[in-house]
Amino acid sequence: MDDIASARASCRAMHAACTEGFVGRRVALEREAAMKWNERERYGAVVEHLAAAGNPEACFLAGLAIVFATDGQCYAGPAGAQCLARAAKAGHKAAVYVLGLLRYHAGDEEDAAMYLRQVEGEDAAGNAAGYMTNRECVQCRAQAEAAVREVTWNVIVEPSPAPVALPKEGSRCTAAGCGVPQGWSNYGVFCSEDCRIRHEHAQFSALVSLPDSNLVHY
Repeated sequence: MDDIASARASCRAMHAACTEGFVGRRVALEREAAMKWNERERYGAVVEHLAAAGNPEACFLAGLAIVFATDGQCYAGPAGAQCLARAAKAGHKAAVYVLGLLRYHAGDEEDAAMYLRQVEGEDAAGNAAGYMTNRECVQCRAQAEAAVREVTWNVIVEPSPAPVALPKEGSRCTAAGCGVPQGWSNYGVFCSEDCRIRHEHAQFSALVSLPDSNLVHY
């Protein structure tokens, strides 16, 4: 009987610990891949619970679900942006990347450039070497695309985008090699922040449908 009582006490202690917010924030959600595909409803409830606790990956997925999968529409409402911002604040780099592209899509180029500098680990002055790359953006783009696929269940057609996107005014960047992949690498070197953010916006919007810029709210 003493052993049974001890086991019950241990279970209660474990349950109490797992319901604490600080525990939820540290749960490695990526380890629940089997649940994600085999127990979708349960996995969704876990994501919702962990997002409420401030878990970065759960906040990221919850934010993407609101932005890209709300009633089958793309709508970057306050709740979606807030979830992404919580993930970004906790250091989730892909969330920072998506926020930057949403800000650019909404016409806020200054904030968009700031977010991409965070992704690349640059300060306001840019890269000390005098050039800018999208090395980290490439990784975040792949992570964000996979996450959008997960929350929308849509099959995304593989794109064939140009190395550098057209500027909004309609003229193409004339800098030699701007945005062209370096050797065998999958990232490019850019002549300016404007070229880099345009490039990333074109790449990501070719992979997923971004919200109507008139419907983006923060």
